Amino acid sequence: MEVKANQNQLDYATYREIMGDLLQPISGDGLDFDMLKRLCESKVVYLENLRVKCFKGMNQARGSYFTVDDHALIIKATTEANRQLRQVVLLAITDNLAKRQVS
Repeated sequence: MEVKANQNQLDYATYREIMGDLLQPISGDGLDFDMLKRLCESKVVYLENLRVKCFKGMNQARGSYFTVDDHALIIKATTEANRQLRQVVLLAITDNLAKRQVS
């Protein structure tokens, strides 16, 4: 049980360290659409896993490091990451179609 408590504390410490960056979009500078899409997908998966850990932690009988405010921030970050992912996919499709029309 001690190992799980330490892991939960580590998960929360990692979250606190990066929480300010969670709402920031991934910079696409120097990246092609495919790489940017992969990074956005990874962020969405990470945020979903974090949301589940947060939710489970808040609902434990003995309590958790995570709070309702943390959960709200994670949901907001997930929404923003999904929005960026949709934009990247649309830009990639538009770019691909434009290249095909030129050919």
